[in-house]
Formats: sequence, structure tokens, C-alpha cells
Amino acid sequence: MLNNKFFRGNFDFPTYCTMMLLAFIGSFLVLPTAKMVNNVYYALIFLPVLVSILIKKYRKFTATPEGLLWLTLLVCYLLVGLKSADWQHFKAVAYVALFIYTASHLVSPILFRSSLYRRTQFWVLVTYIIGSTIIYWITGKYNVGERILWLPSRLNGPIYTSILLASCLALATPAWIESKKHFALSAAIALTIFAIGYCLQSRSGLVGLFLLLALYIIRYSISRDPKRLKIILAVILLISSVTSLCFIFIPELSTLFSRGDSMRFELWNSLINSWRTCGWWLGCGLAFKSEHSLTGGAPIAHPHNIFLAFGLYSGLATLLIFITLMFITLLRAWRNRDPWGLYLAVALLCLNFDGSKLIGNPDELWLLVLLPAALIINKNYQKSGAVLT
Repeated sequence: MLNNKFFRGNFDFPTYCTMMLLAFIGSFLVLPTAKMVNNVYYALIFLPVLVSILIKKYRKFTATPEGLLWLTLLVCYLLVGLKSADWQHFKAVAYVALFIYTASHLVSPILFRSSLYRRTQFWVLVTYIIGSTIIYWITGKYNVGERILWLPSRLNGPIYTSILLASCLALATPAWIESKKHFALSAAIALTIFAIGYCLQSRSGLVGLFLLLALYIIRYSISRDPKRLKIILAVILLISSVTSLCFIFIPELSTLFSRGDSMRFELWNSLINSWRTCGWWLGCGLAFKSEHSLTGGAPIAHPHNIFLAFGLYSGLATLLIFITLMFITLLRAWRNRDPWGLYLAVALLCLNFDGSKLIGNPDELWLLVLLPAALIINKNYQKSGAVLT
């Protein structure tokens, strides 16, 4: 249950930041444009936190390895930006820096680690996806079985939305297992497969889902908990069987395989060659645009890989810093049994196939990477029982 200590006492600045972070996350589901979400962050979080730092009210920085690596990464990005970016890039670095500081130093993590929040976040998101799809079917905007390419709010693309849903399932799963709500967990997995496989028709989210199931098989195999391992294996076997039949008999799902690799390997090979030409250590600059086209003439819009994006745009040094940062962040989450580690692990694996620039204005990557990474290292961490059951 949600620890009511969060609501006790005066409404102080950390409590304000916590509530505004909730509003910012929610704005992706209720506001229609990126500019409106950006304005929410600027007005409700960025400016108040900046003012609090300037008036010396909240400016304490806890020197953790993760915090120092974030600082180093952002400084490197500033140096790269001096060569290739305009002032908008420096604004984006400031946005990211204040967001990480807020979520890791000012926000109360009690709410975000509560079982109620984690489960609610999943149900809200899956309702948003399936509910929007049903409305589209009723109004005729999309035919039944047609891939939903644009959802109504800022969280509109099928790929990032599917990754976020898989990550939210990963965040909520420990709460269902801990409370032995196996029916709720099975229903959540089934709805996730329906939302990702049939509504959004995105393979990236399915990859994240099956990674989550694999992680739990490994976990219970290591912990030698045969009872729970049998339950997990039974659920996986049932879901795999039903899913396989659906892929065989439902044409809309079979197209997920017919798309092949969507020219990912050709795209990555082209961009790695560009990176090599520019130089491994400095990369091609933040303003780089590939002049090559894929087979058939399709242009290369972005790297479709968060790790390649770091190397291509800002060089090998920033890539190595980011990989190190993610590794020690996940290690901290494992040691603290923090469910946000599962969320981040699933997101990073999926973004290995569809990610792009992380440092920028507020977008889905903030929810997938910056948010969990900052909450994991939050200096106000309070462990409320075993959460990675």
C-alpha cells in the first residue's frame, strides 16, 4: 500500500516536485502536442527548480557515481554542442540536467515505488491504448485489424508506446507476484499482448515483454523457488501457446514477421560507416543527417538504436559513459530490489532497436530512460519491503 507518510506534514517543495512530476507524466496521455507537454515541464518543473537553486533553497548535490557520470555525460554533450549545435541544443541539455536533478534529489520516491502507483500506471496506459483503438474502430478512423499509427495524445507513436507499455508491465509485475494476484498478472500480460501485437502491431514491445518473462525465469531459477518458478513457467507456456495460435490464424499479427528486420541491419551498417568516416571519438556532430538511402530509396531518419545514436552524434566517449552509467544504475537497482530497474532494463533492450537521441526536449525517451534512471539513484530512497518478489 502507499505509505501515507508522503501526505503528512506541510506541503513542502519536494512534495510539490513529486506532484508536478506526476502531472508531467500524465501530460503525455492528455495533451495532444509536444509543445504543450514541453510547456508543462517548463512552467511546472524547470522554472520552479531553477529558481529554488538560484535562491539557494535547494541546491544540494549528492555525489554518487551515477550522479557524477550524468554530470560528465552532459558536460561532454555541451562540448560536442559547441562544434555542431545551435542554442536550442544547450537549452535541451539544461532541460535534461534539471529533470535528472529533480527526479533524483527533490522528488519523494515513496509514491513511485508504491504498489498502488505501479499497478495504476500500467492500467491507465493499457486502457489509453485499447480504449483509443476501440474508439477509432467505432468512428471508422481505423479499420478493425489495421495498425494504429497515431494515438490521440502526445504519446502517439506505436513503437515508443509499445515499449512504454512493456516497461510499465515490468514495473507492476513484482506487485502482483508479491500479493499473489496471479489472475491480475495473467490478465495484464494478455492485454499487453493484445495492445502491442494487435492494436499497435509493434515488435519492439513484444521483445520487451518476452525479456521480462525470461528475467523472471532466471530469477526464480537462481533463487531456487520451485513453486513460483512452476507458476511462471505455466503462465508463459499458456501465453506462448495462445500467442502462437494467434500469429498463425490472425493475418494482422502474421505481418509482424513478414516485415523481416525492416532494413535495420542495412541502416545500422550505413550509419556505422558514416561514424567511421567522421571519426570514432568525436562522431559526426549533433546536426548530422545521413545522405544515404536504404534499398528502395527510403531515407534514413534516425539510428533506430539509442547506443548507436550516442556514438554517431557525439562520439565513442559519450557512448562509453552512457553504457557505464546504465550498468551501475541497473546494478544499484538489483542490489536495492528496486522495480524501476526492471522497467529500465526492458526499455533499454527495446531501445536497442528503436531508440534515438536521448538528450533533447521532453519526449518518450524521458519516460523510458531518464525517469527510471533518476528514480533509482534518488537520495531519498526508502525501501518499503521486498519489491522484486
